[in-house]
Amino acid sequence: VLASTLQPRDAYTRLGLSASQMSALQAEERNMSTVASLFDFGDKVTASTTLIATMKAERRLIKSVWDLSGIVASQLEEWKEILWADVDPNTMEEVTKGFTKAVRGLDKTVREWPAFSALDMMVKNFLITVPCISDLKSPSMRDRHWRQLMDITKVEFSFTNDFKLRNMLALNLHNFVDDCGEVVDRAQKEDKMEVALGKLEETGKTVEFEFNQHNETDVRLISMKEEDFETLEENQLVVQGMMASKYLATFEGPVTAWQKQLSSVSDVLTQMLDVQRKWAYLETLFIGSEEVKRELPADAERFKSIDSTFKQVLKGFLESKNCVKSCSRDGLMKELEGLASDLELCEKALADFLEAKRRIFPRFYFVSQTMLLDVLSNGNRPWVVAKHV
Repeated sequence: VLASTLQPRDAYTRLGLSASQMSALQAEERNMSTVASLFDFGDKVTASTTLIATMKAERRLIKSVWDLSGIVASQLEEWKEILWADVDPNTMEEVTKGFTKAVRGLDKTVREWPAFSALDMMVKNFLITVPCISDLKSPSMRDRHWRQLMDITKVEFSFTNDFKLRNMLALNLHNFVDDCGEVVDRAQKEDKMEVALGKLEETGKTVEFEFNQHNETDVRLISMKEEDFETLEENQLVVQGMMASKYLATFEGPVTAWQKQLSSVSDVLTQMLDVQRKWAYLETLFIGSEEVKRELPADAERFKSIDSTFKQVLKGFLESKNCVKSCSRDGLMKELEGLASDLELCEKALADFLEAKRRIFPRFYFVSQTMLLDVLSNGNRPWVVAKHV
């Protein structure tokens, strides 16, 4: 009756048999007690009476164990037939905790019996399994994650419309709690990564450069909204976080591509704005000032080439206003670096030229370079220079 391998139905059969045997022994004990009393030997059957009473008490205890085992086994069998999509882990956990409390409430005498150990193990294993079931119902789980779980448990299964909890319990998840948690954690982290990549795609399609007319010319210089610039910076941080994730492998290709693209946008934008700023104030002098052309003919010719290349670059940005697309053009960064280098030469030549002007007219030492450039470039427009006088 105490064997842990018994099923409740077999146990009840044996309990019924033991009840019949107990009744026969009890009847025999009563007859022996009657005879013993006639001959004044009642004390001789006291041990038998006590033994039978102990056996009856133990039988009641073991029946209480099997009654609870039957209830638990019946409930588990009912749950096993539930379709995976309909499984409610919260209810299962609540009921199983009730079973745990009932097991602990059994008489301490039964705790050394195999039947109790089997019942206790059954309830504990399922209580351990329920959180795993709850985690595995995460919508983040994909086919690749189920395959990982199969590799861990060495049990093959496939999701079909009739997949039941029984199929999931066959994995003996209570033996792989940590591994199961790792798989679910990977699934959730990868799901967040997938969502983040989707947002990056949307952002990449919508963020565009703005274009503002330069002075009274047909040149349109690029700019970016502050919120768009902040969005791109946030995206860079998101990509850096994904690159540092231990679950990067699944999305390494697109994440690496986005890291490269966003880095290009940042580098190109920084370089382009610097080139654009320098071009904007040198353009008036090297293109519009006859004095500069006369004094710095070689640099004026160099700036003419810079001007042509710069406008061609601006045209490329105007044709493709999208930040990611326009900044990812092959050779663009090298082209901008070349413009920056040539502009530095023009700046140096201009600085030497301005220094010469300051030596001729010392009051120019007391104005900023920007103001001096404005004065020199508008020498033929006194009404503009007047504001500096």
